[in-house]
Amino acid sequence: MQKKNNSSLESFLILIILIICQNTSFSKDMILDQLKNPNLTIQSQEWNFVTDQVMGGVSVGNFSVDEIEGFRCYRMTGEVSTKNKGGFIQIRARLNPEIYSKDYKGIYIKVYGNNNNYNLHLRTGLTLAPWQYYGFTFFSRKNWTEIRAPFNEFQKSNYYQPKSIIGQNIKSVGLVAGFNDFKADICLGEIGFY
Repeated sequence: MQKKNNSSLESFLILIILIICQNTSFSKDMILDQLKNPNLTIQSQEWNFVTDQVMGGVSVGNFSVDEIEGFRCYRMTGEVSTKNKGGFIQIRARLNPEIYSKDYKGIYIKVYGNNNNYNLHLRTGLTLAPWQYYGFTFFSRKNWTEIRAPFNEFQKSNYYQPKSIIGQNIKSVGLVAGFNDFKADICLGEIGFY
């Protein structure tokens, strides 16, 4: 009888520990945008569309709210051109309040692309020049996919930035099509931190 009670107690304790660990891991996730209020993040920050024309480039595109395979999304399309020292289009949102990178492991996105490489760009208080960022490149398939981008895999864009984004406050996030000549077409259905 004693063995049976100990076994039941051990099973119960293991179940409680698993539930606590599971709830702890999920409680740290933060959804930034699921398009419940299109064009605004949950922080009420607007998404902006930017091209390399701000620095003399010739890339063109647009940004709209669309629906792909039953999911509402931000759709960014355009022609990316590296002519005239250009090469990008992007949608970007400020973070207010800023996100402390040590509070999360990384950023996640749910995207539908056109079988091309795209980038996530994060800016901090230490990326002072417009061309500075921390970047993560991913391949976006022609179906809905969740991409997880750990902060420790983001690369700095310039040698005079701190090597890692970890320990910094993130002030903006951008979804970027760039750095090659190609036709961009990507949909962002959800974005957040994990």
